[in-house]
Amino acid sequence: MSDTNDIMYRFLVQGVTDYAIYMLSPEGLVENWNVGAERAKGYCAEEIVGRHFSCFYLPEDRIAGLPEQGLATARAHGRFGSEGWRVRKDGTRFWAHVVIDAIHDDNGTFMGFAKITCDRTEQRRTERELKAASDNLDLALSSMPQGLCLLDDEGRLVFANERFRKMLDLPPSWDLTSLPISSVLHCLFEGQGGDLFSPQHLAHIKDVTTSEVSELTYRQQALAVTIRAVAAGGWVVTFADVSERRRTESRIRYLADHDQLTGLANRATLQARLADQLRETRSQGCTVLYLDLDRFKPVNDTFGQAVGDKLLTEVASRLKCLFRDEDTVARLGGDAFAIMVPVDSHRALGGIARRLLKALRKPYAINEVQIVIGASIGIAIVPEAGTTIDTLLGNADLALYEAKRQGGGRVCFYDAEMSDGLVARRTMETDLRRALKNREFTLHYQPVFRLSSGTLIGFEALLRWRMPDGRTVSPSDFIPVAEDLGLMPEIGTWVLREACRVAAAWPEPLVVAVNVSPTQLRNTDLIATVEAALAESSLPACRLEIEITETAILANRAFALSLLKRLRAFGVLIALDDFGTGYSSLSFVHTFPLTRIKIDSSFIKGLGVDPQSMAIVRAVVSLARNLDIAVTAEGVENPEQQALLLQENCLDVQGFLFGRPQPLHDLGALLAAA
Repeated sequence: MSDTNDIMYRFLVQGVTDYAIYMLSPEGLVENWNVGAERAKGYCAEEIVGRHFSCFYLPEDRIAGLPEQGLATARAHGRFGSEGWRVRKDGTRFWAHVVIDAIHDDNGTFMGFAKITCDRTEQRRTERELKAASDNLDLALSSMPQGLCLLDDEGRLVFANERFRKMLDLPPSWDLTSLPISSVLHCLFEGQGGDLFSPQHLAHIKDVTTSEVSELTYRQQALAVTIRAVAAGGWVVTFADVSERRRTESRIRYLADHDQLTGLANRATLQARLADQLRETRSQGCTVLYLDLDRFKPVNDTFGQAVGDKLLTEVASRLKCLFRDEDTVARLGGDAFAIMVPVDSHRALGGIARRLLKALRKPYAINEVQIVIGASIGIAIVPEAGTTIDTLLGNADLALYEAKRQGGGRVCFYDAEMSDGLVARRTMETDLRRALKNREFTLHYQPVFRLSSGTLIGFEALLRWRMPDGRTVSPSDFIPVAEDLGLMPEIGTWVLREACRVAAAWPEPLVVAVNVSPTQLRNTDLIATVEAALAESSLPACRLEIEITETAILANRAFALSLLKRLRAFGVLIALDDFGTGYSSLSFVHTFPLTRIKIDSSFIKGLGVDPQSMAIVRAVVSLARNLDIAVTAEGVENPEQQALLLQENCLDVQGFLFGRPQPLHDLGALLAAA
């Protein structure tokens, strides 16, 4: 029976194909070899029996003595087990799980070793992939910016990532497993969150395609909580810190409602509160005070924008101190402010306005400089000044404009009898600013001829304004307003550049004459503007004629003289326009570097009718000839005037008789004949 069992055991061992099973002598020599060993290691029994089993080890492992150490351990302790790389007959490697047992006979005599080897290469690869995936998942869960936890189908915590613990300041020692999340949050959030995770509430979140988002506050953190059902049962919950987003949203809302520089309410907020107040005017009054600073622009121009901005913030601080919470103080832009108060008494409003002016007149200490400004105030009361936002603000602005027109530093209540001219003026101002921005201005050109030969010698560039609705505005109407608004330097710069650009394409030696405003003549920037216009267009300086008036020079005669001398030295021609209408014309002719005198059209109109006009023209022509200054007669309208001018040797003429001002595209025939 014993022999039979032994035979059956041998057949069993020999038939095993998944394990390499073989016996080793006490010295480690292979004594037998099963099918599994042949399959695992590639040797047949004839090739391997009698060889030392260390041939299956890597060279470095053999050098390290690992085979012998395994046998020694098995001999000493009965069994040795390990895993490691082994080598097949063809040199390829496989990962082996090895067990070596010491074998003794019935008498206890040591017989050798039984060795079992299992190829676990695939299992090892799978295990490593699973571990890598698990590690990556752990890394992702621990690195994700949201706190995450998994709940079972009863709302108990199954898993919580590290971010969840940190967001809620949970000690690492706390074991959250199996704790109801409602209890944890109820404790941490001081009553918040418990209902969010109650069994009744969670029962409503069963659809895996939808999620529910709520928001909780924990230690000044705004946490967006998202709950989503899991198909296998339970819920996954994320906690996102949206504090910065909420602060940003709050900041955006603040910026939308407030002026960024001063922190006061802005126009939109004023209008919204005014709308609310207008709905309540039956129970209380409503008035708008429109305020504009006096002398702010010179401060800004002299000391720079930084000081100007600081001054505006100081003004805003004083305004805040003067009014109550129920009042609305707003900055509308620039140095314009508005205050809405629930008051409709003229007497009370007058007192408020006087206190306001007094407070704003006090000196401002900015960057060790004492700055003194003032303010003008326009007041519009509901319902006399209007019952709608636009009407009320518009009439408050009209009242402010009247206060400024009267010299500033004063208060003006809106009066329904304010002249239509004031409204028209304000409309003109608005339209002018738009026209400059939208480039609604154009130039027309009136020809100037040499009377003796009929030769074209140049054109005078004349500013024209055609509004979007097709209406044409007379220069005599809009230029004074543009001067008052301080827009003429910018408009004048455009005129110079455009006229030079156009004239550069004309045949030589045609000259273009450009009128310079009083504002431009008071500014040293005119030199740079002229130089830039000539440089950009490549027009020679001798083909540009600057026209000035006596009025423009009177404000600062010495400064104007210096500026014109510099222009003349540069080669630019200088013409005195409207000659004869000022009290000091002869003085100008003697002192200023003039190259041309233009006799005013009022004298030309009197030729042949008024002997005095004839005498003046004769005297001017004679004076100019003696001083070597050219003369142009303006406003020549009929052949009689032409004949008289020719008789008096007035060389150059312009007027409707020779050509009206025309747009550039109509000058083709004149230019072709030049």
